[in-house]
Amino acid sequence: MCPNRGRYVWSQGEPNKYLSDMAKRVGVASIIQETNTFAANRTTMHDFEIQGIWLGADADRKSHGMNIEVAGSLAQLRTHGFDAIPLMRAWAMSGGIFLDNELAKMKALLKEELLTAGKLDGLILNLHGALINESDDHTDAHITEFAREIVGPDVPIVVTHDLHGNPSRRIVAASDALIGFRTYPHIDQGDTGRRAADLMQQLLTNNRRLGTALKKLNMIIPAETMGTSDQPLLQIRELADSLIDNEILDISLFPVQPWIDVAEVGFGITVVHSGNFARANECAEIIRKALWKIHKEFQATLYSVEDAISHAIKGYKGKMQLISQSSDAPSGGSTGDDSRVIASLVNYGSEIVSACTVVDAPAVDKAYSKSIGEEVSVSLGFTIDPRWGKPVAVIAKLLNKGETPVVLTGPAMTGQVVSIGRWVLLESKNKVQILVSESATTTFDPAGYEVAGIDLDKCTIVHVRSPLLFKSGFAGRYGETFSLNLDGPTTPDVKKLNFYKVPRPMIGLDDFAGDLAEVSSD
Repeated sequence: MCPNRGRYVWSQGEPNKYLSDMAKRVGVASIIQETNTFAANRTTMHDFEIQGIWLGADADRKSHGMNIEVAGSLAQLRTHGFDAIPLMRAWAMSGGIFLDNELAKMKALLKEELLTAGKLDGLILNLHGALINESDDHTDAHITEFAREIVGPDVPIVVTHDLHGNPSRRIVAASDALIGFRTYPHIDQGDTGRRAADLMQQLLTNNRRLGTALKKLNMIIPAETMGTSDQPLLQIRELADSLIDNEILDISLFPVQPWIDVAEVGFGITVVHSGNFARANECAEIIRKALWKIHKEFQATLYSVEDAISHAIKGYKGKMQLISQSSDAPSGGSTGDDSRVIASLVNYGSEIVSACTVVDAPAVDKAYSKSIGEEVSVSLGFTIDPRWGKPVAVIAKLLNKGETPVVLTGPAMTGQVVSIGRWVLLESKNKVQILVSESATTTFDPAGYEVAGIDLDKCTIVHVRSPLLFKSGFAGRYGETFSLNLDGPTTPDVKKLNFYKVPRPMIGLDDFAGDLAEVSSD
């Protein structure tokens, strides 16, 4: 028996290729971004490039040890004895619609890596599931179809999605199996990659033919209500798990990113099966009916900014109180430049030791020329998306400045490096510390603040721009959370947004008194 079986060695002079003797060769490619169709900006390759596009061996080396899908897939494939071929990993913070000409550049990279890799026995695609470009509402399906054309009809393809993905009939048709995260807050990116590799083993080693059944419920719910460890969604996750058996290999729930206006959108249910399509459809329908019974329970408790600050101060018991401005969440595609919370804290009637963030490149540019300890007068906010308010004038002391990127330390995407450009840390009156950056920081993870030297545990109030993901990053460190009732591209009150393309009636948008059949999509 050859000692290299199930392992890989570098080929001479070809750093993107591996040589193996008997192992089947499985490629792994990851292209991940979540689109928000209400966002003011548009996505280009630059959004991916500033976070790093890793090609070939770099996708393996740089992702090693991180809690992301590509790392999980590569590691688990090797555990199964496959020759794992890293193709690429491209990730960008959520944003606006991907420009068509920029998508063409991304596809060119994928094609080059697939062709360079040579003949593959299988392919894993780690995709978000809610990527949208100018001419296609289902870019992830488009990418999968594109890859299918290159590798051919007989090479199995397993696709992974974020829980907020919007799986389509097209992507189900183009792949052999489609699965998603099981958690929100998302802490199982690596596990999802490993699950994909396990399904690939079923396809290649056990010679099982797999398929995916898909059903949808016309329902858009606030992201604040999607926690998989909390009711009402927990009971649906438990029901799905109870249906797993030898024929039903995976059931994934997709509550869907609620800020995309596309024709085929809704709460998705995928069931991966080993040939019993009727049974898979039956399982999906069981779950859809269960969702229908509790659809009115997905309601978020929201506060005005003033009430949230007041409640946070009154309820403070030694642990930071979190105020969630989910209406301007960069993790959902917003720009992070809404300064309304900052204005309220700075102008509050008493001192509040607090920490806030805002994206404002002109303010960074102005403050960066100052020395630490100097005073600076800046106008903060609404430099990118002015639809929602006006800037706030702030006189503050410069506490720190730099361009060190954020390295995520929480359970979501552990180890991921996030570039936020240059940044400055200001302190205004009322002891309000404001991290101003050229690109959005990651307030769902404490590292998004701590990169600037902020001691969050000494704060009464910490401002997070995230609906729910922050609960994993800040676990054990905070007291209460207060979600704000504000408008914006990622508002928790989706009725405030103008939807034109979604199917109607849509639970969450329409006052609906009909029956399940009226809101079911297959």
